[in-house]
Amino acid sequence: MPLFEQVLDKYPDSVKVVFKHYPLSFHKQALPAALASMAAAEQGKFWEYHDELFINQKSLAQEKYLEIAENLGLDLKKFSLDMMRPSLRQKIEQDVAEAKKAGVTGTPAIFVNGRKLKNRNIASLSKLIDEELAEGQK
Repeated sequence: MPLFEQVLDKYPDSVKVVFKHYPLSFHKQALPAALASMAAAEQGKFWEYHDELFINQKSLAQEKYLEIAENLGLDLKKFSLDMMRPSLRQKIEQDVAEAKKAGVTGTPAIFVNGRKLKNRNIASLSKLIDEELAEGQK
């Protein structure tokens, strides 16, 4: 089971997952993939689209973005127009700026209330969440 699913199962009422984009400049499909996922989010399918991007990460291209959108039942015209919206690109740029300010240099990076997770496993993440929950109860 993926890490975030494990966390949400363990802390259903205490944890909220917030996804921020950080497309790496050396990966030519990173920004288009981010824009595609944002366009899917406009139709309420961000996580489903996100998961498909990772499953298909070796074959990312404009045709694949449209194929995934079609397979998820998205309105393809709206999806294509949304991918070109300047406001979505600006949101991604804002995410990148926030990540750089937080000291992010690569992906994935996981934070819990501003504290960076060093070891990406359920035990380390649970420990960090438990510490933050305990701190919040003081």
